[in-house]
Amino acid sequence: MIELEEAIALVEATAGPLPPRRQRLLEACGRRLAEPVTADVDSPPFDRAMMDGFAVCDADFAGGSSGIVELEVICDLAAGDVTRLAIRPGSCARIMTGAPLPPGADAVVPIERAVEGTGAVHAGGRVRLVEDRYRPGQHVARQGTAFRRGGVVLQAGSLLDAAAVGLAAEAGATHVLAEPRVRVALVSTGSELVPSDQLPAHGQTRNSNGPMLAAAVTLLAAEPIPLGIAGDRPEAIRAAIAQGLAADVLVLSGGVSAGDLDLVPGILAACGVEQVFHKVRLKPGKPVWFGVLRRHAAAPTLVFGLPGNPASSLVCFELFVRPAIQILGARPRAAWHLPRERAVLVADVKAAADRPVFLPCRLRAGGAVLEAEPLPWTGSSDLFGLAAGAALRGAAPGLIALAAGAGRVEAGREVEVVRRGGGWA
Repeated sequence: MIELEEAIALVEATAGPLPPRRQRLLEACGRRLAEPVTADVDSPPFDRAMMDGFAVCDADFAGGSSGIVELEVICDLAAGDVTRLAIRPGSCARIMTGAPLPPGADAVVPIERAVEGTGAVHAGGRVRLVEDRYRPGQHVARQGTAFRRGGVVLQAGSLLDAAAVGLAAEAGATHVLAEPRVRVALVSTGSELVPSDQLPAHGQTRNSNGPMLAAAVTLLAAEPIPLGIAGDRPEAIRAAIAQGLAADVLVLSGGVSAGDLDLVPGILAACGVEQVFHKVRLKPGKPVWFGVLRRHAAAPTLVFGLPGNPASSLVCFELFVRPAIQILGARPRAAWHLPRERAVLVADVKAAADRPVFLPCRLRAGGAVLEAEPLPWTGSSDLFGLAAGAALRGAAPGLIALAAGAGRVEAGREVEVVRRGGGWA
């Protein structure tokens, strides 16, 4: 058994950033580019109207006409329409925003400049326009003014936020080379488990760990790969492990303690997974297991065996799996772990004598101080008590972190807390 700080340090030392991956553009959202995005078209791809109105020739408005200019409307153009009809002095085209400027046209006069009700005319009619502040090229976006074909529109290192994804799409990028989305395979072990959509029979229990851990992975912007339930049989666990080792991270829950059916460590060893540590001085979560499968010329797979009890499983995920996923995804060190803060207890709590303990609590902003309200909790199998911290508005879920041997800590004392959620929903 090793100390908690040593176990966390070993996870951090074993994990390393994954190489960039080519991925679908939308899947790379929120990540940074590893190579530039270049355009395969000009933008705009043609001279286009920026307002609804009439496409005209400069010659008809030479010198900025202050009087009425009457023109023949020779065609109608909506966005997406094209024409070979040329605009010559004395004629114009009725044009909508986004439509390509017809040949010979130089500018657009907005529809609001039409007089005597002629703004509604179409091809074959005549429009009367007044534009005393006419400027050559007005209300036209010229081809290539934003970017040119072959030019770089996003540099390597750019963050793919919503605007960047839109720009990359406009430039023709369907796939990009970017920081990888970490793939996390999830296996729940235990012959007593049934899927969450099934009513358990006597002696059975629903698989809550699978959905819970998949949610925890998703909240880290990683990709959960649920592999379902493996019963307590060597062949079933071995098959699930073999499949899960293809991912960046394999997380198993259950089967890592010291019972007759705790088969996971032995099967992992038989599959070539090197143990880094097994059992940590921690409550809940003492049986946690961590190892690595190393491959020639390929990124290793990190493997975690979490306790089967759901509260233990989630606490171990947050302490050990979270930083591994963040490191693999090249996240900054400040994002590796959940934030730790100081808070004032609103009720007494008791520490364990032999190991650090994490107790569920509800955090509230109590004026100038943060308050920690311990929650009723029956132990590592009690997911109800653990989830209660997020149940109320104005509160955030957290864990009270108590050092081994701290004894009873009275209300009003300041303690260290780990914030599990975001803001004060």
